[in-house]
Order: sequence, then structure tokens, then C-alpha cells
Amino acid sequence: MDLPVITLSTARRSRHPWIYRKMVRRPRERLEPGALVEIRARTGEFAGRGIYNPKSEVAVRVLTEDPAETLGPEFFRGRLARAGELRQTVLRIPERSDAYRLVHGEADGLSGLVVDRFADVLVVKPYSAGYVRTLDWLVDALGNLYPGSRVVARADETTARREGFRVEDVERRFPPVGRVAVREHDLRMEVDLASGHKTGYFLDQRDNRRRLAELVRGMKVLDCFSYTGGFAISAMLAGAASATAVELDEKALDVGRRNAVLNGVQVEFVHRDVFDCLRDMLARGEEADAIVLDPAKLAAVRAEVPRAMRTYGDMNRLAFQVVRDGGLVLSCSCSGLVSEGEFLSIISRSAAEAGATLQIFAVTGAAPDHPVSSIFPEGRYLKAVFSRVARTRRRQDRP
Repeated sequence: MDLPVITLSTARRSRHPWIYRKMVRRPRERLEPGALVEIRARTGEFAGRGIYNPKSEVAVRVLTEDPAETLGPEFFRGRLARAGELRQTVLRIPERSDAYRLVHGEADGLSGLVVDRFADVLVVKPYSAGYVRTLDWLVDALGNLYPGSRVVARADETTARREGFRVEDVERRFPPVGRVAVREHDLRMEVDLASGHKTGYFLDQRDNRRRLAELVRGMKVLDCFSYTGGFAISAMLAGAASATAVELDEKALDVGRRNAVLNGVQVEFVHRDVFDCLRDMLARGEEADAIVLDPAKLAAVRAEVPRAMRTYGDMNRLAFQVVRDGGLVLSCSCSGLVSEGEFLSIISRSAAEAGATLQIFAVTGAAPDHPVSSIFPEGRYLKAVFSRVARTRRRQDRP
């Protein structure tokens, strides 16, 4: 199939899949957001094929640099099949869970596309208008690759505005289902696919939930920003003495309560601001044996990074003050614009301000169904820091 041509205005010096608008000459013909295009270097030779969007700062998402690969139904089917092979044959994730990421954007050669599996439901989430235009191809391919599964689509308003499509045009064609129950190790969770965050559940924390649960037997656990209770319920299943889940989203709390019943455990769900909760515990002299800090993304754009770093610092300082001497803290950040080095520096400063020294014994990231491409290192967005907290001054001596 002949594609419209986009010509670069500058030399392309890397294989990074994003080409920014300032690097692209204005095409002679008017192209709609999400158009499939052929990319040519400024000297005229073939440079790749991908998705073009004149409305986006990322003007071109490169999908292939192989002249023999054309962008059509078979191309997308091949990429989807290869992505599935990694999860099913190499990682063998279905042996441990029926909820996992099937396609992780750039790492699977499909820049701007996420596909998550929840039991027999596949959720397509487009972060590029190109996948709205090719949605029929994607749905047909997924249906053939995973017979018996239902394919639905979800989109968010922020992406739709940025990319130039309408959420209702996506979800009307392949409407999200409501709730579905999934399995994750010993954990059973109800997931709200219609209105939950992301595609309905934080799949990237699967292995970190398991790891924390193995550490907290007999402990009093405080799960902050708990969403639907994954960390708290996992801890109780593994033998924690108690677990309190703190969350401001009332709908998420309702799902969390149902999840606790589903798993036959008792969790105290608290509708409250995490900062207020930690400050009150500190004022009362109340301690926890283990604390999880897993907030939503705090920096979506570069301008939000300074505020995000201050917020990470404040929450970790409070957690290090509240946790008992010798207790555990799991500090997480899913803000890709805050690097691992910066996040570790924030945590170290927060510990010093709290009068504590950390023994950091693990720094992990997203579960392996969220791989990172060597040509897209910023895809390593999640940082999860496991530490043991040692007191260097008494609680009453702290400022």
C-alpha cells in the first residue's frame, strides 16, 4: 500500500522511535492525525514507516525501519503475535496470573499502544491516534490470536485531546465491560474495566506485591494510596498481623472491600488523605511495622517534576518517621520523568530529615511483562525501593 511521505528536516542520529515535530518538514498534503506514513531522510532516502500526527509534539512514531515491512493488517498481527510469545512462551506468565500486559508500547515495537489481558478480556488502550484509525485491524488480529477472548477499548480524555480523536469514537465501537475477576499468584482481584485507573488494575506491581507479602508475616502493614487493596490483601494472605489501606478514591475503596471478602481476609479500608493519616499517626506516637507508598503518577510533564519531587520527599519523610525502628518501607514512583537516581536521592534526603538511616536491600521496577527497549530507555518508568529503617534519633527528638 502506498503511503503519504513525511520528510525529515534534520539528520536522525538515533533509532529512538519518537521523531519530534521540529524535526519534520510540513507535508505538502494535509494529513489527518494518526495517518500511516513513509518516512524519508532529508536527503530523500527511505528512513522508516510509522504514525504521523501534526497535532502532537511527537509528530512521528516510528514502527519499522525495514523497507520490506509494509504497514497493514499483517504487520500489526505479527507484532501482536511476537508480543504474546514473550509473555506466554518465554516468561510463561499465564502459569502465575491470568492478568498481564500483552503489549507495552515501544518495547513491543508498537509505539503508543497498550494491550492488557484480564482473564478472557483484552483491553486495548491507544495513546496515539494511529491506533484509533487501525482499531479494526488490531481487534481482528487479537481475536484470531486469542480465540474465545473479548476485545474492548478504553481511551482517556487527556490523550484524546492531545492526539485529536474522541473517546466516544473508540469506546462506542468496542465498549469496555464492567467488572471481571482475575488471578495473580494466590491473590484474587475484582477489576473494574469500565472506570478503573489505567486499564483497570496496576499490573506492573504484580511481582512487588508478591515480594512485599513474603516479608511482612506477623507485621502491622499500612498500605498508602492503596487503590483497590492489592498490597494490603496480598500481605494478609501471606500472614500479616493486620493491614490498613488508605485511599481517597471512594469507588476504589468499595472495590477493595469486595476484594478483601473475595480473598477471605480482613483489611481496614480508610477513606482519607495519606498525608493527614501519616501526620496524625506521628502526632499520636502510633507506629507501623511496614509501610507501602505507591502514589499515582505525580509528574506527567517536565514542568511538574519539581513539585513531584517535593511531594515524594514529604511522603517518604513522614513514612520514615511513622514506621518502627527496624520496620520496612516500600517507596514507589511511576513518574518516568523522575529518574531512578533522582528518586533514590529524594529517599535518602527524606531519611536524613526523619532522623533515620536506610538499608536499601532491593530496587526493582515493573513486572517483566512491561519490558524496556534498548532504544527507548525512558520506558523504565516504575521505581520500587525496598528498605529497612534504622533510627538515628528518638521520635521525640525530631523536628
